[in-house]
Amino acid sequence: MPSYKLTYFNGRGRAELTRLIFSAAGVPFQDERVTDWPGTAKAEAPLGQLPYLTVDGEKIPQSIAYSRMLAKRFNMAGNDELEQVKTDVVVDTVNDLQNAYYLKVFKATENRDTVISKFLTEDALVNLERIEKLVNLYGSEGFSVGNSLKWSDLHLYDVTSIILTLSEDILNKFPKILAVRRTVESNEKLAAYLKARPETPF
Repeated sequence: MPSYKLTYFNGRGRAELTRLIFSAAGVPFQDERVTDWPGTAKAEAPLGQLPYLTVDGEKIPQSIAYSRMLAKRFNMAGNDELEQVKTDVVVDTVNDLQNAYYLKVFKATENRDTVISKFLTEDALVNLERIEKLVNLYGSEGFSVGNSLKWSDLHLYDVTSIILTLSEDILNKFPKILAVRRTVESNEKLAAYLKARPETPF
């Protein structure tokens, strides 16, 4: 079996999707959490940024790229080309939501309450509506694509968990998204991981 080491800060951020994929697949990996940044860690990172994945000694940057690779290895990317592209579409649309959050909310220091309110009523709602539409088109009850767990379900769960920290009721209008979240939380392996994962600042 290949050896895997995921290197990131002590947070969920852009590494949590990969952790969820490993957990769902039941595949062991080393979860390296960097505390002295930049230090030597920045020089060791392929692009000078985190996260990155080391596979059998080879370092691979860009979290979505290597998460897709892992999903394919662990049979969570789709059963055929059409299902794979549908899964990628959902992932890319969830990315739009995630990127808007990081761009507009995560680094905001001034007028934070105003920034969050604007984000929730504009970017978040627009992207959640798009995600809900895609899940309705491509998925079944509790799954974003097809009728089995995909990495798109895990990405959707992770990013909407961030949004829920800003507004507890924002997902009430999106039953398909809520159903996917319930599927993830009821998965035995994922439930165990979610219960055991450390509390982190982000």
